[in-house]
Amino acid sequence: MGVFTFAIVWVGREDPMPRARDFDYLWVASRAVWQGDDPYAAVQDAVKQGALEYPFYYPATAPVFLAPFGALPFRLGVSLFTALGMALLAWSVQGWRRWILVSPPAIQAVLYGQWSPWLTAAVGLPWLGLVWAAKPNIGLTLFSGWPSRLALFGGLGLLALSLALLPHWPADWLTAIRDTPHYKAPVQRFGGALLLLAFLRWRRPEARMLGVLALVPHTTGVYEHLPLLLIPQTKKTFAMLVGLSYVATLLAYRGVPYETVAKMLDAQWPYFLVLVYLPALYLVLRAPEGGSAERREEQSSAPG
Repeated sequence: MGVFTFAIVWVGREDPMPRARDFDYLWVASRAVWQGDDPYAAVQDAVKQGALEYPFYYPATAPVFLAPFGALPFRLGVSLFTALGMALLAWSVQGWRRWILVSPPAIQAVLYGQWSPWLTAAVGLPWLGLVWAAKPNIGLTLFSGWPSRLALFGGLGLLALSLALLPHWPADWLTAIRDTPHYKAPVQRFGGALLLLAFLRWRRPEARMLGVLALVPHTTGVYEHLPLLLIPQTKKTFAMLVGLSYVATLLAYRGVPYETVAKMLDAQWPYFLVLVYLPALYLVLRAPEGGSAERREEQSSAPG
């Protein structure tokens, strides 16, 4: 899977891109860290030159983690980052769950050069949990469901290293995210408060994950839905949620014209709420406590 993804990205990505994607920001910032420069200033310089559009919204833990990729030429860096993410995701799941690799969230993560495969893979690969510190909003949701000492100490180590290299980064980061209308918690959107019902089943990891996800600001874009595909516990319910994800993605992108990222996400939200988030909530609330055939199937194909 990693080799296939590498080939697809290598052929499909250009340097520079006509319109910057997510990894473009990460590469500029991580290259700055590799060269001993300020990642926030480097991205801001690229914005002034017209190569990028937005400030750098990630904490410095992200470019510090990705500094080895920043040492590479852009095309090689994005291809390796994306291929490794998909390979790790494939490694982290078993059986029918590997169909997650062809789900809309995984496909969009490949197209955008997004973190989602890395973050989701860390559920089944606890030693990879330090990556959650690189995107702490989604990392927190996954840690709430599947906490581990490896993830905790790895994340703290990455945080300490980032502060040692860039002591001023928390202030720079807070300045960058001060005006981010496209980052909203689902509870701030219409109907999103319903997702808090997941806490009724708080003993289950996927319930805690969904409940916390409802509270943390994120884009709610398609690639952010990848962790939701860990919720189904049978082949049938997994296929149902993946199928609904395809329908939601098709309707959202055909029915919503692009103006700004914030306006696009606001207009897409009803599709995602009805076809992805609420079905995921339904699966959380109806999940068995144990002992059934459904529960045995869950254990045989659990992440990791």
